[in-house]
Amino acid sequence: MPLDLQRTVVAVSSGITPARRAIVRLSGWHTHRILGDLLVATDPQRQAEKTRLLESPVASSARLHCRIGWGDRSIAASTYFWPDSRSFTGEPCAELHVLGSLPIVESLTEQITMLGAVPAHRGEFTLRSFMAGKIDLTQAEAVLGVIEAESEAQLESALRQLGGNLSSPVRELRDQLVELIAHLEAGLDFVEEDIEFISSAELRECLERIRGQLASISDRLRSRGSRARSPQVVLVGLPNAGKSSLFNALVGHSRAIVSSQAGTTRDAIVQRVLLGELPIDLIDTAGMEQLDESSPRALAQDVLEAKLRQADVALFCIDMSREHSDQWLGAQTDMLGASGAAVLRIGTKCDLAGDLNGDVVDLAVSTHLPETIQALRRTLARTLADVHKELHSDAMHHTMVRCRQSIDLARAAMDRAIELVADQAGEELVAAELRLALDDLSAVIGEVHTEDILGQIFSRFCIGK
Repeated sequence: MPLDLQRTVVAVSSGITPARRAIVRLSGWHTHRILGDLLVATDPQRQAEKTRLLESPVASSARLHCRIGWGDRSIAASTYFWPDSRSFTGEPCAELHVLGSLPIVESLTEQITMLGAVPAHRGEFTLRSFMAGKIDLTQAEAVLGVIEAESEAQLESALRQLGGNLSSPVRELRDQLVELIAHLEAGLDFVEEDIEFISSAELRECLERIRGQLASISDRLRSRGSRARSPQVVLVGLPNAGKSSLFNALVGHSRAIVSSQAGTTRDAIVQRVLLGELPIDLIDTAGMEQLDESSPRALAQDVLEAKLRQADVALFCIDMSREHSDQWLGAQTDMLGASGAAVLRIGTKCDLAGDLNGDVVDLAVSTHLPETIQALRRTLARTLADVHKELHSDAMHHTMVRCRQSIDLARAAMDRAIELVADQAGEELVAAELRLALDDLSAVIGEVHTEDILGQIFSRFCIGK
């Protein structure tokens, strides 16, 4: 994205739809002059308000009129002006709050461009804030996360990141690395005097502590990196375990074919289901089988495995009318859990239960007993409540992926540094690895960046933000 800080930019920063109010924002070093030409003083009192607004050394506001490009016509506007670098963008900035009529908003922006401003690029206001050091790169991405948030949990997560819950620990680790590098390089400067600024034991302890903190941050990012989507709930189990009947019961109507013949379900069937206010994707799959031949039933196992890898919760359906060994149940539960999904062991056909111990399942249900289906819905809603908190908007997902890559690179550099200390290699080699880790951490918060990275991030913004 080209960034010319000599330009003064303008854009509509509210939605481009009819509304009661709209916001037109401009930023740049010509903002003061443009406001002076744009604002109209209709009487001495308004002239005094305009003078106060434009001459105030701090942020101020006034209710004035501004030209809208139709001859001598003007429109009332609540005008907010930040005259110096203390604004969000780090330069003079103004907002005009006017009636949300689209012709009025379009005419106002045209008038401002006639006075010397140019249309802003996508995300240019936030990019200017980043370049001015008002926010770091993770906070800039959090702005987009706030805009894209579709739930209270997503909004809360984006606001926490905007508040610095990701960048603050990274900055602390970066400061620790800077101090370590200073000790090592000071020792290199005085190597002939045999002055030791930090011992090998102290160095290794510091390196291992930083590596552990990096691992903790990486794990949190990995667990938080899901895209915005509905939680995925997959029904799995042996053929004829009652999966399709349970699927239909949760959906509320017959969506999947129910048959006593094994292999009826060969492809995944997906249905959106509402659990309270939470929408989920409920997925019925083929029964778990070990098949060697290349047949539709064998291919269905590939579909099952793919859905399990994407699942947030796996409902492991266990036919309570049949006998199953504890060893088999344990092995299957471990196998399903290895996919990363939360596993709920659901005993189906409990009205036909034989000698199966009810303790081996988390919940026993029957499609002939509606109260058990309602109990399953409540249990599933509680299980998904925590899962849903970690589902992020697309912007937050990109943040997590980008930051995790940099954190993992920093961890690799720390591993190499620890190996060099253990091998009693030269301190200049250790310092070189620490500088690599320092660059990787700086990339997280944007102190080291490229135009390509900035272009990828800010091109996802809407114009006006």
